[in-house]
Amino acid sequence: MRFFDYASVAALAFMSYGILSQWYHVFKSGTARDIVIKEVLIRFAVTIVLLVKILLVGDLYLIIGQLILTVAITIYITTLLIVKLKRI
Repeated sequence: MRFFDYASVAALAFMSYGILSQWYHVFKSGTARDIVIKEVLIRFAVTIVLLVKILLVGDLYLIIGQLILTVAITIYITTLLIVKLKRI
């Protein structure tokens, strides 16, 4: 079962890497023109719901992976909101 524990953390870490890559692009370019904020907010809400569920289940490996993902998406959405608000 250890393989799936580590694979779960790796999968969530790779998802976080993808989100942080998008964040870096927005941060570096200073524009979020192509990004639909509503979709990102939905993804953020789903991440929080899954975090609560995983915390209730109590699987340490999933908690670690989901916390990494939650931090990544929080950084991303915060940057998006700042960039979008600057354009208004």
